Amino acid sequence: MQLRKISQLLLTSVCLCTGIAVFSLESDKDQDIVYTALGRSTSRIEGEVRIVTLEDDVKVTQGTLEISGDNATFESEAETSAIRQVSVNGSPARYRQQLDAGGDFVEGESEAIFYYVDGEPIVEFVGSAILRGTNDILRCSAIKYYTDSRFTETTGPCEGVSGRAMPGDAATEPEPGN
Repeated sequence: MQLRKISQLLLTSVCLCTGIAVFSLESDKDQDIVYTALGRSTSRIEGEVRIVTLEDDVKVTQGTLEISGDNATFESEAETSAIRQVSVNGSPARYRQQLDAGGDFVEGESEAIFYYVDGEPIVEFVGSAILRGTNDILRCSAIKYYTDSRFTETTGPCEGVSGRAMPGDAATEPEPGN
């Protein structure tokens, strides 16, 4: 019953957002998290945490943030249904998000993607992780990407970093491998 209410709420959110211009990255975290899956779903409560599992061709969006994979697990507050974390597994799981109004994107893929919603949103890539920004690429065992500040933490082994920076006053901080 509770899963049906959540699904109806999310469907309503999708309908309300249809036709609205693409949200900028800054507003992504303020948007509803919307999901779809072709397979079954299960729900259970463990202590204070509600766990919802979705199977088969899962897509999770929040504004311009998109994560897709084979299956997903949502962890939320049991009492309020406020989402804490979304885990997506795939072959590979994929991530994409618009960086700015100019249309630049950051993209990534790995065996598993963990999206932490509390505080500054964090996207963590685990297992054969790749993160591509406008100007560079990271390849490591694991990469943690802070979406607001655009900082990264990597766990090796890494295959290195490649990138491009502009000289002089036009220079920008490298994204996302700073």
